[in-house]
Amino acid sequence: MKQYLSMKNLLSRRAPNPDRAEAGFTLMETLVALVILTFGLLAAGQMMYLAMGSNSLSRSKGSAITVAQDRLEFLADRYRQSQADPDLTVGTHTFLVAAGETAPVPVEVKNPNDNTTLNRFTVTWTVSQVSDPRAGRVLAARQVLVTVTPAQTTGTTSNTKAGLNKVVNVTAIFSPKLT
Repeated sequence: MKQYLSMKNLLSRRAPNPDRAEAGFTLMETLVALVILTFGLLAAGQMMYLAMGSNSLSRSKGSAITVAQDRLEFLADRYRQSQADPDLTVGTHTFLVAAGETAPVPVEVKNPNDNTTLNRFTVTWTVSQVSDPRAGRVLAARQVLVTVTPAQTTGTTSNTKAGLNKVVNVTAIFSPKLT
């Protein structure tokens, strides 16, 4: 048989226990929780900003490495064709702008879908002799250091946004094929 609660029993069950504090949160506890939540959300927002910046840096560095490898492949092909090529003489090489004036070679990386410019770089390369550990001997090899520097969106001045652009250096040694 079912037992039905009387109104008196029902009220006594719902009445607060005088021996313990009221259940729930005080205003002070709620404010402290909101302050902690605010600082947590601010930190998460800052991490999201850093993650987006890292993504941009990754794309920029990947593009710069591709440009450097492309220039090294071009120079290696020139070396295979002629070791006396003017682009492979000892010294730093840039782009001839006008008579007596040079500047780093400008390179643009474009989006293949809509042909918009993704990155702009300037490229220089330095060719040096490879030293032989034996006294008085010079190897026929050349050491080539390709430097790719991010450029501003207009012109060829360096882009100095710290943390978002890095200079990439790639080195290779070219030597004649042994027969």
